[in-house]
Amino acid sequence: MTRLHTIPVPTAWIRCSLILLVTAAITGCSNPEYVSEHPVENQISPLKAGVYSIKAVDVRPVATREVEPNYPLELASILTGKAVVMFTVRSNGKVEDASVVEADDVLFGEAAVAAVRKWRFRPAEVKGTPVDCRMTLPFVFTSPYGYYPRDGSTSDPSNGAPPEGSHQTTIEPR
Repeated sequence: MTRLHTIPVPTAWIRCSLILLVTAAITGCSNPEYVSEHPVENQISPLKAGVYSIKAVDVRPVATREVEPNYPLELASILTGKAVVMFTVRSNGKVEDASVVEADDVLFGEAAVAAVRKWRFRPAEVKGTPVDCRMTLPFVFTSPYGYYPRDGSTSDPSNGAPPEGSHQTTIEPR
């Protein structure tokens, strides 16, 4: 039967090892390749005089021009996000008073507000008359960038081949 021998390690070495481990962890977490989100949550302001809630109108506003928000380049390493924007559709169909109610990140909120300001609507109506109406709209973001390390070390394991068992076909134009 063999006996295991323990080697005494001075306390100073243990402390030094712990300090190095913590330093490495902190350095790894602060890598600029990984972005942390900065969530936003704002209070809903009361309705202004002459502005109807979406529940109080006879005919709801209908979008006639929609603009997709740009995905913030600074959040390229984040694959998805959302933002909820509140705004007023004026009786002329233009958007005013757009603001972020909540967002996974400030930049998602800013992108959603910039996009919704370009939207146009057929206005809400009360008793057949166009009126100003406040509404909210959710935006869901999906990164067009995907996520790949900046050093390009990730490669496509399939080398562009279709999955096994599938058949690659070509669609000919008519």
